Amino acid sequence: MHLSKIATPVLPSETDSNLPANFQFVRVIDVAPLGTDFLRLTLQGTDLSSHDDTSIHFRLVQPPKGNEPEWPSVNETGTTLWPDGPIALHKPVYTTRAIDHVSNRLILDIFIHEGGRTIDWAQGINDGTDPRICVGLSGPVGGGLMQADRVLMASDETGFPAAARILEGLPVKAKGEVFLETKHGADCRYPIDAPKGVKITWLARERSEDFLASALQALPQHTESKIWFAGEREDARILRDAAKASGRVKEDLRISGFWRR
Repeated sequence: MHLSKIATPVLPSETDSNLPANFQFVRVIDVAPLGTDFLRLTLQGTDLSSHDDTSIHFRLVQPPKGNEPEWPSVNETGTTLWPDGPIALHKPVYTTRAIDHVSNRLILDIFIHEGGRTIDWAQGINDGTDPRICVGLSGPVGGGLMQADRVLMASDETGFPAAARILEGLPVKAKGEVFLETKHGADCRYPIDAPKGVKITWLARERSEDFLASALQALPQHTESKIWFAGEREDARILRDAAKASGRVKEDLRISGFWRR
């Protein structure tokens, strides 16, 4: 669905307001399927110059459905105040998959999974049943691209956008291994590009293939690699403990738990 073909809502004014400095309004202008398991959204902002490779994540700030939105504000001490209770804003962290600073458009990919508030919102935008086309963008937050010549990476679907962005930023000479787990493996058709020396292995849960087990098995062969992992929190802890036990230093580990089993 190309939302730019429907009436364009006016973004709330960001001038003469009490909004946080790192907050701005954006408008969803396109929603498109990406493979079998993702939706790709294009957001239109006014100034995305602060979003670059030094920090590739942001908070997507969604107002509650059915209520007039109340946005964050800054008090007299400079503290950001977020609405609470029934008017609380949903503000999960996502990865900037691509950005165009000329047009001020940002692309993000959202994993389709049952019970997710953001995917329910995105699907509602896609089918025209959710009017919340204007949302907030807060950030950037978190780390940027990973600088490494050797890598060991592993992820389930929740980390695919970040993994893809990081792999694209590796030097051409980079070497390593990447384990990507989905329900049906490579059949999800999520686009992942990597340098020639980085081997990508797709794993399928329906065949009882496990990206954590694969990463643990490969760990001893990657004594000089930086380790990157995205998945369930307990799995992240297991890999982090194993990496530290093998003598890895904190600076070489980017191991994150994106969800809780």
